Amino acid sequence: MTNPVVGVDVDLIDGLNEAARSTYPDEFLCMLREEDGIITEMVILPGTVFGDSHSFLNQWMAPVDYSIAGTAHSHPGFSNEASDADLDFFSNMGGVHLITCQPYDRRSWRAYNSRGETIDLPVIYDR
Repeated sequence: MTNPVVGVDVDLIDGLNEAARSTYPDEFLCMLREEDGIITEMVILPGTVFGDSHSFLNQWMAPVDYSIAGTAHSHPGFSNEASDADLDFFSNMGGVHLITCQPYDRRSWRAYNSRGETIDLPVIYDR
């Protein structure tokens, strides 16, 4: 069973932003893995499609992994606000969801719960 998420590792934020920059102008999308309540790793599923206005993943390709804590994706613009499609996706995936946006730096992301409500997650610098 997944631990309650209490923070996100700075290396995960840096990696998410690098992935977003490398798929720009398309959106990036992945699942997130937690360890001891800290989101530490991106899980990229086979068959994930990165698009210019949307991305989707094949949920049946997800591993049987109880440490999956949610998802992360990028927006190609300057807003990390969740869209209606994002809110629907969050409600179906559960857990914690991160959205990053331009300029894809350590301050450009936001965390949401499965109801689409913004949540505060501290960045962990010393793991």
